[in-house]
This record gives sequence, structure tokens and C-alpha cells, in this order.
Amino acid sequence: MKKLSILLIIFSLGVFSCTKEEISTQNSLAGEWQWTMSTGGLAGTTITPTSAGYERKLVLTSDFKYARYKNSTLEKSGTFEIVKAKSIYKTELVDFIKYDDGVMSVIQNVTTDELSLADNFNDGFGETYKRIKK
Repeated sequence: MKKLSILLIIFSLGVFSCTKEEISTQNSLAGEWQWTMSTGGLAGTTITPTSAGYERKLVLTSDFKYARYKNSTLEKSGTFEIVKAKSIYKTELVDFIKYDDGVMSVIQNVTTDELSLADNFNDGFGETYKRIKK
């Protein structure tokens, strides 16, 4: 009985610690994000709203819904989840946004004001967003 109690406590601590981390990441992602630039590709190209001729916005909600806009027109929406997976950027598992269509982006950095997402393959692109403050 004592062993079962100890195992139950250890299991509970593991479950709750994972949940807190996921909630923390999700809460820091929730909001509206204005695209500021993309960089990458074979040539190391940098694309900005000015050079592209359009603006993009990413909306992430705390209930795991997303919407992508181009020049204020909805392009895509659906659900997402935060998953841990192997990245080409680090040796340890890192957080990814996994969209409902199966596309995944590495969460490279998230602060109160900036979000950096990246493709998880060589010569892919990284995107930088600035939080839209209301």
C-alpha cells in the first residue's frame, strides 16, 4: 500500500508539472501578433511587410484556436496544440505549435512583446511577430 501511495504521488507530480508548463506556454502565446519579418531560404532572404506588399496577423487564443489574416482578410483558422518534439535547433525537446492541418512550427522565442516561429528543416523560414497591444 505504501509503494502504491508513493507511485501515485510521483505520477501526480509529473502530470501536474507538465500541465503547468503547457498552460504557461499557451498563456504567453495568447493574443494578436503582427508579422514583422520572415528570414531564411537558400539565399537567406528577408521579407517584410514593406517588401512583400502585404501585412499578416496571427491570432492565438487561450482555448487553442488560431486565425491567420493577410491584409485583414481571414486566410485560415482552426485549432492548435502545444507539443514537445525534436528540433534541428537544439538537442533537447522543444515546444512546437501544431496546427490542425498537421503543420508544425518551432517556438523559438516568446516574450510579452515578440514571438519567433520557425520551420523545422534546413533552409526553412523563420517568422517574427510583434504583439498587438490593445
